[in-house]
Amino acid sequence: MKFSKSLLASGLLVATGVAQAELSGNLGVSSNYYFRGVTQTDDKAAVSGGLDWGHESGFYVGTWASNVDFGGKEDMEVDLYAGFGGDIGDSGFNYDLSVWYYWYPGAGGDQQGGDLDYTEVSGSLGWEWVTATIAYTVDSETDEDVPFAEDDIYYGLSADLPVDIQGFTPSAFIGYYDFDCDGNSGCGDASYTHWGLGLSKDAGDFGSFSVTYEQTDGDEDDAVATDENPNFWIGWAKDF
Repeated sequence: MKFSKSLLASGLLVATGVAQAELSGNLGVSSNYYFRGVTQTDDKAAVSGGLDWGHESGFYVGTWASNVDFGGKEDMEVDLYAGFGGDIGDSGFNYDLSVWYYWYPGAGGDQQGGDLDYTEVSGSLGWEWVTATIAYTVDSETDEDVPFAEDDIYYGLSADLPVDIQGFTPSAFIGYYDFDCDGNSGCGDASYTHWGLGLSKDAGDFGSFSVTYEQTDGDEDDAVATDENPNFWIGWAKDF
């Protein structure tokens, strides 16, 4: 379903009161768009942006969009999401529960087995600078014998390291994508692991700059992660 983020936010602001709500946005440019270890732009540059509305209770809604290139009819990804999160007392722990709809306008064709849209429910638990995440695909428009269909599970672990290296902040992450179709005809052994490191620098009013290394254990026989070489990309992002 196509949503209007501005209309949705306006309705919620009226219902809850402006003083309790906050609307924010973001813009980004990167030399490549990687999602869970796999390029979404055929190793080309990406331009992205989003809007988020958050309430002091911890409830939020948002949308984010980027150009993509899978070799089919699609040329854009639009994410629509809503969730609830916050701190767990003074323990240092935090949590987040959310629902995500990944929408690819115009997608389809024989190479893709039809439309690509799918829905995930996601949960994360963090402590200080470490966060563990699990995401489960509850609905998908793709065929059940291919990746990104129902019952796929993604596991992730990330760390924003509490150190400063000449003004740069390091991060690290690892994830595993467990596709339910593994072993089925047309899917093969599609599940894979990816990992990486990042460095980011806050440039104040000029946004932030980053460089990221990422790699997978995929090979040419896999249906999704076909590139097992080290990959690097640079990015710029600005919140407003």
